Amino acid sequence: MGAETEYTIDELARVADTTVRSVRVYHERGLLPSPDVRGRIGYYGTDHVSRLQTISRLLGRGMKLNGIRELLDAWDRGDGLADVLGVPVPEEPQASPVPELPDYAKEALAATGDALSTFRITNPRASDLINRLVEAGFRLEDALGTLESLRLDCDQMIDRYAADLIHCLAGQGFENSARTPQDRTKYETDLAIARLIATRATTELIDQAFARHIDQFSAAADVLPAESVD
Repeated sequence: MGAETEYTIDELARVADTTVRSVRVYHERGLLPSPDVRGRIGYYGTDHVSRLQTISRLLGRGMKLNGIRELLDAWDRGDGLADVLGVPVPEEPQASPVPELPDYAKEALAATGDALSTFRITNPRASDLINRLVEAGFRLEDALGTLESLRLDCDQMIDRYAADLIHCLAGQGFENSARTPQDRTKYETDLAIARLIATRATTELIDQAFARHIDQFSAAADVLPAESVD
């Protein structure tokens, strides 16, 4: 903790442009380290100011306190991006078909040719979509083709926006930093936050688009004539 500048809790709140009540809440929730207590007065330093400013930025980006605490804890531990996101880093690429697909699907997958036999389902939700399409009457090749088209459309959409979003939310801050190890850890944390926020926003927009179509199908069903029952 830097000793060149010290603040009481009132001074800290004023410098960080927040309130004393917020400082106390952040401390109680584990987001803010304890002050250096001397006598009956707690003294805060520049690290506390930086932490409060970070919390304010994350709150402004729509993060909740629990999520902020997890990210800050990971940052304090020096975790990398994969650790912050909770994503395991594989030791080597997986070369075999994943087990989410049932046996009949894996057999058909191996027989569909090079273009589809190299297709790997790494997301259980994606494999669930394939299974449900097959159960609805799709040929496995057509189900895989549908998912591949969906993946390509998603890739094109993200490729269009990812660079600008990542640079705005994380890259420009690191470019203007001293590139210290702490700056690097902060950069990886900012990348994790950028991914989380952008993914949540994109998912919500896609869900709203699907909801519009669901509403249309539901409305169409209401006007369809009922089948006669003998």
